[in-house]
Amino acid sequence: MTQHTRLALTTVGAALRPYAFLPVFWFLLASCAGTLDQQAARGAERVGCVSELRHLYSFGSSGTMPGQFRSPSSVRIDPFENLLVADTGNNRIQKLDASGRFLMEFGAPGSSAGNLDKPTDCVENGLRIYVVDSVNERVLEYDTEGRFLSVCVSSESLSDRFSSFEPRKIAFSQTGYVFVSDADADALIVFSRFWDPLSVVGGFGAGDGRFREPGGMAVDARGGLLVCDTGNDRLQALSSTGNFVGGIPVCSGEPGCEPVDVAVGPGGLVYVADAGLGRIMVLAQDGSVRCEVGAVNGERLLHPCSVAVSQKGLLYVLDGGSDEVHVFQTSGLAPEQDSR
Repeated sequence: MTQHTRLALTTVGAALRPYAFLPVFWFLLASCAGTLDQQAARGAERVGCVSELRHLYSFGSSGTMPGQFRSPSSVRIDPFENLLVADTGNNRIQKLDASGRFLMEFGAPGSSAGNLDKPTDCVENGLRIYVVDSVNERVLEYDTEGRFLSVCVSSESLSDRFSSFEPRKIAFSQTGYVFVSDADADALIVFSRFWDPLSVVGGFGAGDGRFREPGGMAVDARGGLLVCDTGNDRLQALSSTGNFVGGIPVCSGEPGCEPVDVAVGPGGLVYVADAGLGRIMVLAQDGSVRCEVGAVNGERLLHPCSVAVSQKGLLYVLDGGSDEVHVFQTSGLAPEQDSR
């Protein structure tokens, strides 16, 4: 971890205030009532997802050819149910269909316009693809055909407000704000839809609303934000403007646990990638761990680093250790079937 920098906190405009109390992740409303001991007890009751999370198929392998990966960082789903994969080691973004068939790629090694150096996340929003170009310390905008359009924000453009900028993950709220995690500051920077910096959420620490290595983020239909607070072994729920709402210590004090990415399914359940212990955890409505899966066809997950859930109920798990994508059917995990 580099030396943490105190970021200048800009004043959020009055336009933000009407959104401050928008509904957020409803499944977290009772989460703060559980103590660490209660979470540990729940952990002892966890069962495998064999009967509930059915593996369908896998695709991908290590390499540089189309459809192959080298240490990928994230998998996301576009509006047409295609996949966008941040192929970090190959300095490119790949688009594949739901079966894993290669569709296109864009990006090339370098720092010039449109080139990439270790991209760590990519999200399609409003017919644009936004890529976190981590080593070059910037967020880039492309059209849906992979043609470079612009640099949205960079360490250079932010130098008058922030002493450093090390972007890692990105999320768009339903109310038009953009959240970018900053690895150096252990914080989220909130931007307007026009990429004007509005505020900084968090900073290094273990208290409510503070972070240690913020990871992947997920936004639900109501506009709330769920953030993997990796270094603190928990998830944090924020409002659509970044106000702290609640948290869940999902790891139950287990050594080595690293929640690095999160996705919200169409039924409201939450899927967490635990890269440290090589598993996917499924969280129920109250934040308790419903079940977990750590192997596919008898082979352990090596480094599950990203998860995404389609509207059709397909769960995509990106394993950065094996350079594969594993696909599961989640239909057996509908909340009304919870027998607890």
